[in-house]
Amino acid sequence: MADQDFSIVSSKIDEEKEFFNSVSQDIWKMPELMFKEFHAHAVLTSALEKNGFEVQKHYFMPTAFRADFSSKLDGGPSVAILLEYDALPEVGHACSHNLIAEAGLAASIAIKAAMEADPQLVGKLIVLGTPAEEGGGGKIRLIELGAFEGIDIALMVHPTKVDVADPPTLCIVKV
Repeated sequence: MADQDFSIVSSKIDEEKEFFNSVSQDIWKMPELMFKEFHAHAVLTSALEKNGFEVQKHYFMPTAFRADFSSKLDGGPSVAILLEYDALPEVGHACSHNLIAEAGLAASIAIKAAMEADPQLVGKLIVLGTPAEEGGGGKIRLIELGAFEGIDIALMVHPTKVDVADPPTLCIVKV
């Protein structure tokens, strides 16, 4: 990615920051438990459709989704950005899944803008909505169902109170 591409990504995020935050706040205000994230599913898929992604709603599971954007030229890697959006009982989005959705949405829309502007950025950008991460094993189920087939690399962010190169995780441990 050239300097011009980083500039496009950064500018797009700055231009749309109020929109991205409004999506996060919308999800925050309506916390939904695992496998019941219908509002978040609708908000996120609508945002992706409005930004030119080809969206497959209810992808393998009722509240999962996949959104694709491909470069004009064939080839290149298939890169997935993962979005989480479920909440915990009683405490809502205490694990900040609304922020994971916001950051992933922002990254996806900004990278798409760079891919549209730079024909040398070749590949497929995939946005995967992964429900049921608070105890439901949503990603594990999606893997088992084949949702990750053809994806070369999958990325996501998770907020934390400190910067850690190798953070401990409880996402697949029953507590």
